[in-house]
Amino acid sequence: MSTEPLGDSQVLLDANGNPIESWGGKFERKFKENPFVPVLAGLTTVSLVIAGSKLRRRDSVSLNHWLRVRVIMQGLTLVAVVGGSWWYGQMKHQKEAAASEEQERILERAAFHARLRAAEEVDRQEKLEAAAATEATQQKGSAGGSWWWGKSSS
Repeated sequence: MSTEPLGDSQVLLDANGNPIESWGGKFERKFKENPFVPVLAGLTTVSLVIAGSKLRRRDSVSLNHWLRVRVIMQGLTLVAVVGGSWWYGQMKHQKEAAASEEQERILERAAFHARLRAAEEVDRQEKLEAAAATEATQQKGSAGGSWWWGKSSS
């Protein structure tokens, strides 16, 4: 194994060929996919910590308020997880559809160019055959005699 640092273009792969990413890299990728989940999870944690502090102070009215806020934040987090998963699935489906359309367009273009090259080759062959036939008739006609009577006797 080399001890050289990896460049930006090199990515470590696991046994299945998937890229190995650090904890921070995974968090960043997931945050970009659905930014609401970590924000709402953080708000849930904050409301739980505040509720804990209210419990220590024996402030039951404020404790109940912050426990309700925690429940609401947990519900919103769950909605964000489900909604984000659905949204990400829809976007992934749209990207796959666009990629398949692009692939189909590339294949159609390649097939068109193949048919065009084949047609050009057939046209070239036909022109060569026509030129050869024209040349043969010119040589036949210049051999002397008329075409009606055949060769003239000399």
